[in-house]
Amino acid sequence: MVISTYQINNVLRVYGNQLRQGRISSQTRPGNQHTPDMVTISAGNKRDAVIEKVSTDMLDQIAKNGPQSHDEKQAFEKLQKEYGHPLILSRKNGNEFEFKAIDDTGTTTLEISEETSGELLEKLKGHIRNTVSQNMI
Repeated sequence: MVISTYQINNVLRVYGNQLRQGRISSQTRPGNQHTPDMVTISAGNKRDAVIEKVSTDMLDQIAKNGPQSHDEKQAFEKLQKEYGHPLILSRKNGNEFEFKAIDDTGTTTLEISEETSGELLEKLKGHIRNTVSQNMI
């Protein structure tokens, strides 16, 4: 792609104009009071954000060390009961989660397809969110 000099000059001219206008408008004039921008978040949205953050942290913790806390164990046990076999959750390629099942003898791990693993992950996220939501004050 070729960029001509007049296009670069136009970009620089517009950028310079915007800088000058920004400096002028940001200067306080007599009688002009500057009011800070305010963002208001409803209590419900704050609660949802906290639930999402805690759920994400718990999911990472389960993937690293297995379910440790009571809430993690409770959510993971619900998932295992639904699946019908003990499960192991781990990270694959840094960001992706991977489930493996343990056979009836408890000695062999069984590979689970990516599709099923994705469904299990969504179910686990839902269980974790429900558990966190129920236990929040």
